[in-house]
Amino acid sequence: MAKEIERLGIPVAQISAVPMIPMSVGMHRVVRGISVEHVCGEPELSIERDHELMMRITETAVKALETEVDKPTLFEPSEAPSQEAVHAS
Repeated sequence: MAKEIERLGIPVAQISAVPMIPMSVGMHRVVRGISVEHVCGEPELSIERDHELMMRITETAVKALETEVDKPTLFEPSEAPSQEAVHAS
């Protein structure tokens, strides 16, 4: 369906934890997600860090929509999520 929408001149960005799949079928704008179960987030992070991660992925998708492309292109969120340190008290 996304390719049909693009044929109408409306850009589409697909967020995927396995970006090679949509790229192999010709999706033009693919944004790397986190995991299959949680494409736009990481439940092991704190609520604040998870929200920051979701916003980075979403902002990357919006930038992908604003970018002219003529072939499958992978867009990476600006920073990889870092695991929070666990401190023993």
